[in-house]
Amino acid sequence: MLKELLLRPGLVAREFIEGKRKKYFNPFTFFLLLMALFVFVGTFVSHDNAKQTIPVGITKIKDPKVRETTIIQYQRAMAAKDFFTKRGNLVAMFAIPFFALFYWLIYYRRPYNYSEHLVANLMFVTFANLAFTLIVFPLQGILRGTPWENLINLVGFLLQAFYYTIAYKGFVQLKGFWPVAKLAFFSLLAIILWVMLSTSAIAIYVVRNLHFYEYFTHMGR
Repeated sequence: MLKELLLRPGLVAREFIEGKRKKYFNPFTFFLLLMALFVFVGTFVSHDNAKQTIPVGITKIKDPKVRETTIIQYQRAMAAKDFFTKRGNLVAMFAIPFFALFYWLIYYRRPYNYSEHLVANLMFVTFANLAFTLIVFPLQGILRGTPWENLINLVGFLLQAFYYTIAYKGFVQLKGFWPVAKLAFFSLLAIILWVMLSTSAIAIYVVRNLHFYEYFTHMGR
């Protein structure tokens, strides 16, 4: 099934939905197994997150109230990062219905309902996360502390967008340059929206007030 999801993901989803399931692994079991691997590798690569000390810049803040608030927010940010690493399976369970809804709205005229898009994305999201497990996580470990470290996630997101383009091209059976080009744009847009949504959730958790947008200004520093 892994080979088919790499080379012909759209066909795999179509055949499974059409009832040709004997040669394919159960998608939910497939999801559970690969997400366990995703969480294990991510935890191993990021094992030092919990050991991070408070940055010197925060400890030098003169106003004690501001310093205390900033320290608490920093600790929440580290906790959120740890959650996304160690509970990636739960995060993926929210990503699947999000991507299914997104693509269903884009291709609502195609002969697939939302539940069928859900099944397809159960396969696609799981396999895309496998790319993070095998490519992005090892690179993060190798390049930690270098100027290239922050670009690794971007590489992972671009790989995901490329994979969704290939997967949905076969799933909804698109032909021609412009339909595929539009799909590539939509796939990139889906990734951007998901990143914005998940980052906003982190910002709300970290700041916990109406000024949660300030979290994004700190990210750029």
